Amino acid sequence: MFNKKLRSYSFRLCLSIVGTIIIAFGIVLFRLANMGIDPATAADVGISDTFHWNLGNYQLGFNALLFLGILFFDQTQFGVGTLINMSLPGYIIAYFTPKFEPIVGRWFGSFSYLENIFLFVIGMFLFSLGIGIYTSVNLGVSPYDAVAPLFNKKKWASYRLTRSVQDLFFFVVAIIFGGPLGIGTFLIATLTGYIVQYWRQLFKKIKHHIQKTHGF
Repeated sequence: MFNKKLRSYSFRLCLSIVGTIIIAFGIVLFRLANMGIDPATAADVGISDTFHWNLGNYQLGFNALLFLGILFFDQTQFGVGTLINMSLPGYIIAYFTPKFEPIVGRWFGSFSYLENIFLFVIGMFLFSLGIGIYTSVNLGVSPYDAVAPLFNKKKWASYRLTRSVQDLFFFVVAIIFGGPLGIGTFLIATLTGYIVQYWRQLFKKIKHHIQKTHGF
């Protein structure tokens, strides 16, 4: 029984790491497509660029403060997956975006509108896939994703209202600090939930199959 639980936990931990890495690479492609990224990351990029901070360091510090604030009211949403998601993406995005720019540039040359759309679509595929994987293993959510459930749980405000206000706030912050916003930001905000839902349903079926065949 212990070995079975250990294998299950190890497998889920690996998936949490893989999912988070995939999310980060999705955002890298969003940035290269130059059509906008999600409001929270756009705000992070704008602030870190304005003050010449490393994006990974800024995201880790901000997430740590948000984590401590939410932890005071609710400890149930966090786990090892929280630490993975609040620490890895910023460093991956900051490192690989400038590395990929010349590579993608050699493929496409000067980006046309259609090529930007192609990069954005691949980015959306990876971004939603990563979220689907990371949220399906139930090892904790990021501090940003924990805010709306907390407000809903405490009956301070509904999940939808809190999430809308939250995204709007970071959208305004991104505007103030010149974060990379665009039509893609709207598409990410409106489409990601539906695509992630599809991935989660697919992973649920795969999970049942793995449990039956491999005992995870």
